[in-house]
Amino acid sequence: MAALCCSAGAFGQIGGTTSFQVLQAVSPARMAALGGNAIAVKDGDLNLGLFAPSLLDSTATEQIAMGFNRLFGEANISHVGYAHHVRGLGTVSAGLVSLGYGTFEMTDETGTRLGNFNAGEYVFQVGISRQLDDFFSIGANVKYVVSQMAEYNASALAADISGTYHNPENQITATLMMRNIGNVLTNYTPGTEDHLPFEIQAGISKRLDKAPLRFSVIGENLQVWRLSEDRTGQTVTDPLTGEVIPVENEGFFETLGRHLVFNAEIILTENFFIRAGYNYNRRQELKIDTRPGTGGFTYGFGLRISKFHLSYARANFNLAGVANHFGLSVRFDDFKKS
Repeated sequence: MAALCCSAGAFGQIGGTTSFQVLQAVSPARMAALGGNAIAVKDGDLNLGLFAPSLLDSTATEQIAMGFNRLFGEANISHVGYAHHVRGLGTVSAGLVSLGYGTFEMTDETGTRLGNFNAGEYVFQVGISRQLDDFFSIGANVKYVVSQMAEYNASALAADISGTYHNPENQITATLMMRNIGNVLTNYTPGTEDHLPFEIQAGISKRLDKAPLRFSVIGENLQVWRLSEDRTGQTVTDPLTGEVIPVENEGFFETLGRHLVFNAEIILTENFFIRAGYNYNRRQELKIDTRPGTGGFTYGFGLRISKFHLSYARANFNLAGVANHFGLSVRFDDFKKS
């Protein structure tokens, strides 16, 4: 199971204390291009509304969205979702996320091959968003999560709750969200205790009045201050002098930076967008010190061809490789209008 754990760890987590990594993985290409987070953009995109439910409104009705991303090795993640606006109730949505780790070789303690096994995680979710007034909306997702790794299985029930302020006049959007509130229903093995990756996020975006640019700043993992290893009491020994040197924790600005994601969209036309993002914590967690490369940087584009909205993103992790995301969304109402 060692290879499986390493694959899951590629998504990053706080101290490796949570399970159900599918809840932290990013599938939508638009989100991936924007540094892995875009909770402060409200423009009717179902891909974003599946993640932050308060972003959905009537403009997302009768929309279907799907995406696929081949990760490292045989691992891949995909999603599909649908939204429909119900007058007097709000905008309801349903979605499925699948994270497949691939096929692994099963052996016993002596190394004798016993066969192969597959591993994967799945999220089945339903959500609703309701507009409170001209500026504020709230939303919630309920998610049933299943994880299957050979003969080990686990399940959980979780919820996301978010609220969004959106002012079309000054083109400012802000969102506050709590993710993965819930409990584990069944653990992988008796006597163990698995945990959900609970997280608080907040973000704000602004589209410039006189330039085709929207930029955002998002705070992630706001429920805890220090995301890196606590080095209090740790020491290292100088190999030349033998002197014992205390190891200091990161400073204030380094710790703050690990919470922040920066992104921007250049809106060239109503049918073509260029996107870019920077995730500092991802860069710090996955970089190779001697050759950091472009880890943490992401970019991509969106293109509308006839009734179809296509998206592509390239997310750089480290020198080991990158992830390519592909997305497609369609509004059935566009066909009715034609």
